[in-house]
Amino acid sequence: MTTVFAERPHFFEGQFLGAEDLEILLAYLREQSARHLLGAHTQGVVAGIDLASRTDPSGGLQYFLTPGVAIDGYGRPIVVLAPTQLDAGLFAVQPTGLVNVWIRYDETSAGGVRRGFEVCDSVDAFARVTESFSIVVGLKSTIAQREAGVAVADVTFGDAREALGNDLPGQPIACDGSVAAQLFPPSGDPDLWLVPVGRVPWTQGAPGSFGAPTETSEKQSLLFRRQAGVVAESVIAANGLLRLRARWTDRVAGKTVDQLCEAHAVQEKDLVKCGDRVRPLEPIWLDEHARFRGDARLFGTRVEWQEQLGTDYLGGGVPLAMRRRPEKNEQNGADLQVLLGKRTLGPNRLVIGAAQAKGDPCQIEFDFTPGVVVQDDAKVGVGTEATVLAHPLTIRTTGDNGDAVGLQAADGTIAWQINFGPGKAGLNFTQTDPKLSNFFIGNNGNVGIGTLTPQAKLDVQQTAAPQGNALGANKWLQLGSGGDAGRVWVQYGAQLAPLMVLSDLDDPPQIQFQQIGNAQEDAPQFLSWIGHARKLSSDIAMMGGNVGIGTVSINRSLHVEGSDVHSGGGGGGFSFANRNTGTFVETPANGERWVWYARDGVARLWSSGDKVFVTPQGRLGVGTDAPAEALDVRGNVKLGGAGNYFALGALANWRVIAGTVPEAGNAANSGWTSSHAITGSYTVSFPVAFDATPIVVVTLVDPLNDDNTICVRGVGQAGFTVLIKDITGGGTTAQDSAFNFVALGPRS
Repeated sequence: MTTVFAERPHFFEGQFLGAEDLEILLAYLREQSARHLLGAHTQGVVAGIDLASRTDPSGGLQYFLTPGVAIDGYGRPIVVLAPTQLDAGLFAVQPTGLVNVWIRYDETSAGGVRRGFEVCDSVDAFARVTESFSIVVGLKSTIAQREAGVAVADVTFGDAREALGNDLPGQPIACDGSVAAQLFPPSGDPDLWLVPVGRVPWTQGAPGSFGAPTETSEKQSLLFRRQAGVVAESVIAANGLLRLRARWTDRVAGKTVDQLCEAHAVQEKDLVKCGDRVRPLEPIWLDEHARFRGDARLFGTRVEWQEQLGTDYLGGGVPLAMRRRPEKNEQNGADLQVLLGKRTLGPNRLVIGAAQAKGDPCQIEFDFTPGVVVQDDAKVGVGTEATVLAHPLTIRTTGDNGDAVGLQAADGTIAWQINFGPGKAGLNFTQTDPKLSNFFIGNNGNVGIGTLTPQAKLDVQQTAAPQGNALGANKWLQLGSGGDAGRVWVQYGAQLAPLMVLSDLDDPPQIQFQQIGNAQEDAPQFLSWIGHARKLSSDIAMMGGNVGIGTVSINRSLHVEGSDVHSGGGGGGFSFANRNTGTFVETPANGERWVWYARDGVARLWSSGDKVFVTPQGRLGVGTDAPAEALDVRGNVKLGGAGNYFALGALANWRVIAGTVPEAGNAANSGWTSSHAITGSYTVSFPVAFDATPIVVVTLVDPLNDDNTICVRGVGQAGFTVLIKDITGGGTTAQDSAFNFVALGPRS
């Protein structure tokens, strides 16, 4: 197998050179140039050769190729030296729509020799070959219509994309179709190779016409076009900077070319002196958007987000970055760190949220809605938007129920959730239905278990309480493991267990209240309890000390302050025992037990029969349950300290006012007043008048030998007048004297 890949001429002194020798030299140079162009580059348009349009003086639309350079698949340069108009005649047979435009290498023999200098053979002799190009239009859907194929060793490939990988495992293809190691076509054989340039709108007709470019046609043209590339394992930045950016810079009104280009040039701020050499801070610049179709891996480095001018390090700004922690973490693992810098004015934040693209697709912007916020002080917010976070975790709820947290089961369904409940009335813990509740804390501080509307500080509802399960299951609240270790639970239902149990194996069960004092927990100094009085009984007993209601100064077994002690129902009443006996007597024959109770609206004092009665009108009856007056006694009434007086008995309901008026006259007592204006004349008044004119009786209070007379006149409901005279010696002289009076009149 030969390893020869090229033959170049070798010249020496005195050598006779013919045309063949010079052709070999040209072939060698052209072949090495072609291998270089296809080895370190790929075929396609290198620069220029763009499709441009303009309107001619008659108003018609023209398309032309701009100057530029391209390389075809045989390494032949194609050069357009001047703008070249596309001939509409080329498109005459093309259908209406976008038409592909191609360019290909072409050459023509030129410079024939003068007559008499021809050679003696049948081939025309030419001294020159002109290299040119041709414009080709049309679909060219098959590979044979686009290229003549390449020959590698002894194999000819109709599709150059298959040549490079033919001998490799799996026979991969090279989509660029640039084969540097091919056997190039001989000189004078311009084999076909079409380079895609673009697409133009065309309307078929007689004659046809070009269409104005649109955004769609321009995109389709760019997709069809093929640009040349570079093939290399490494790209070395000559001055320490490798920069990838779009070639074109758009013009801006009011800006000169120098200003536009200067804006994209390297600035002094972009350079840094490291050691003894000044170099760009970052050796690689991507001035445009970048796309990764594979992984992007950083080895011990970080990604930074600088402000627009890139002056975070120079102007005291806050760099934002992400990195892998260089060393192991405290648990011997690895950390991915998001660096939020140090707070200056406000908090630095990592914000995760939803975004909607908007604006010019060449400069995409976003309408951003914050979702999750992480502040530089490790405080986290969910849905908190622009709020400065003050707590380790802050959640802004959503929806009518104030949804906050959802906990998924293994199958992805929501098993538990936390919200504010319907109407956002509190903090709610529930399962699959957000409108129900397992545990609820109301905004008013009430706590509900099984209810969204607790009516008390603790309101427990919706608990199962089957029969025959009094102890153990379906408990609301349990403390301890039961038995002598202690157990507390509150239970509701048709069980035999009481509502609340503090159990230390008491039988019957009791709620105990213990104060240790100077004793031990299992033998307290002070002990009281509330519980069942007997086994298999629903009676409740309270033992161990006095009970106070509304007071802490308890002076009796039951001491109530500030309210009534009430008993109702069919057996309502207040029962108390005779202190002498002290025991409970069901039927007290001798007053061993008394009961205050009421029936038919009358309060009654009972002991083997009703004894005293009080009516709703405030009448007290002794011996009668229908007293006719405020005090109605059926029997005698005894008065006095020794009970040696009987009360006055009268058939009429009298009001009695009595008194003694002194000689001076001015006096007052219960129900009356007196005044004395002239000698022998007194006036007695009743501040509360009688309902009718009373009967008035007066008597003098004379010295033993006095002989005065007294008379009453002007008796009325409000009072009367008294006149007193001395009758000694038959005279009638007015004289002052003390007197007694009694006034009797009807009672209201």
